[in-house]
Amino acid sequence: MTLLKDEAYQILLDMIKDGKIKYGQRYSLNALSSELNMSRTPVRDAIQRMCDEGRMEMLPSRGFQLHVMDRSEMLQHYHFSNAIEGYCVYQLALEYKKGKGKESVERMEYLIEELGKRLDTAVPFEDYFRYDKEFHLAIMESLDDPYFRNLKFSTMGFYDHPELQLDNKITREEIFHCHEKILRCIKAGDPHQAYDAMVEHANLMLKSVQ
Repeated sequence: MTLLKDEAYQILLDMIKDGKIKYGQRYSLNALSSELNMSRTPVRDAIQRMCDEGRMEMLPSRGFQLHVMDRSEMLQHYHFSNAIEGYCVYQLALEYKKGKGKESVERMEYLIEELGKRLDTAVPFEDYFRYDKEFHLAIMESLDDPYFRNLKFSTMGFYDHPELQLDNKITREEIFHCHEKILRCIKAGDPHQAYDAMVEHANLMLKSVQ
C-alpha cells in the first residue's frame, strides 16, 4: 500500500520535472497541500524527505524552495557519477569489444533515438527527462550487478536530479551529444575514451553552479 507521504513525494517530484516548482520561487505548505488535496502532514513529510535529499530547503515561517547546490555539493555528485557510471561504461566498452554486452548497447541505442526526438523544448521536459534518466540507468545496469543496479535508488549522481536541467544553463542538445559520444566510444570498444566521455558529461553538469 502506498503511503500518502510517498504519494505526495512522487507528485512533488513530478512537479519538479514539469517545471511547476522552479528555482528562486517560494512555496507555501498550506497552498501546496490545498492544491494536492492532501492534509499538511504527508506533504510536510514529503518536503522533509526532499530536504534530506538536498532537493529542497525549508524557509522558517516562509515555506520552502528548491535547493540551489553550491560547488562543493555539485562536486560530490560529480565524483559519484564519475566513479560509478565511469566504471560501468569502461567495463561495458571492454565487454562490447569481446562481443558481449550487446543487449545493453541496443537498449542505449533505442534510448538515444528516443531522446533525439525530444530535443525541442516544445516537448514536455518530463517526457524528455524520462529517456535521459533511462539512459543512465542502462549504464548502471549494464554490469548486471545487484549492487550497481540498486544505486539507481541513490540520490547521488546527476541522473536523478531533473531540477539541475531546468535552469537553462544546460541545453537538451548538449546533454544529448554527450550521450551520443558515450555510446559511440562504447561501441568502438574503447574503455578509456568511454570513461573520458562520461567525465565530459559530468563536467557539463557542473555548469549549473558556474
